[in-house]
Amino acid sequence: MKQDLTIPHGVLDGIEAFLRVAERRSFSAAAADLGVSPSAISQTIKGLEARVGSPLFTRTTRSVGLTQAGEMFLERAAPAYGGLADAYEAARNLGNRPAGRLRINLMRGAIQPMFEPILAGFCEAYPEIELEIFGDDGFSDLSKGGFDAGVRMGESLDADMIAIRLTGPFRFVAFGAPAYFDRFGRPENPADLRNHRCVRLRMSSGGLMPWTFIDGNREIEVGVTGPVIVNDQASIIMAVRSGIAIGMAAEPVLKEHVERGDVEVVLADRASSTAGLFLYYPNRKQVMPKLRAFIDYARDHIPENIVV
Repeated sequence: MKQDLTIPHGVLDGIEAFLRVAERRSFSAAAADLGVSPSAISQTIKGLEARVGSPLFTRTTRSVGLTQAGEMFLERAAPAYGGLADAYEAARNLGNRPAGRLRINLMRGAIQPMFEPILAGFCEAYPEIELEIFGDDGFSDLSKGGFDAGVRMGESLDADMIAIRLTGPFRFVAFGAPAYFDRFGRPENPADLRNHRCVRLRMSSGGLMPWTFIDGNREIEVGVTGPVIVNDQASIIMAVRSGIAIGMAAEPVLKEHVERGDVEVVLADRASSTAGLFLYYPNRKQVMPKLRAFIDYARDHIPENIVV
């Protein structure tokens, strides 16, 4: 039976605006991204909602959220629209100079050390690429979020992703300020941390990052409490240096602070490790020229001793 590929006129109108508002949770931010006015975005969404026959967003003066219909629409529309965008980009860029918007989703802690050494050079080498860097400590669905690639720790990647190593393995270590240890003492084993004040990291998924250690041949998780919760590693270091609590962070980040004597690492012999950071992207037969250009440039120019 012949497949009917006819799409009713206008059915795709407003999809890009809907996806951008759903991602940004803001009509004004979505309008700025797309280069239109907030009122134009609002009218476009109203038209889409009229065709769908149901509200897609909940709107208050302070926030924008998705209705149940909006959640359902997003789940199906995002990958479909991403596929259409990929098809268009593939046809437009095949054999041409790399061009278009390149969206990279990174762990926040990797943005500065990874991009500072290469940003100016890459933008100069590929002036037709518009590079968008999105900081996110959760594990985002690249296709659903409209990203071309991401950067995460190797053990968190799905098996169907193409992964390119950016750093060697490194450890996550517990550390504190000398003033804290003078006042509260040092933990002698991971279980002692339950009786200490700790800075915890809130991930973008909403959960708190677990504190893990090595116990013989297995990894264990220790539940900790404390007076401060933050959402990035820089804030962890700031809180720990103040002497109010113990923190946990990637060991390379602490190197300068340890050398200056601002903080001291504890329980180093029990620290857990990660496989390192990898750039990853979906396993597709054809990689967009803009992404291939970034991969090749990153391989050649990111320092081997990148500090995360």
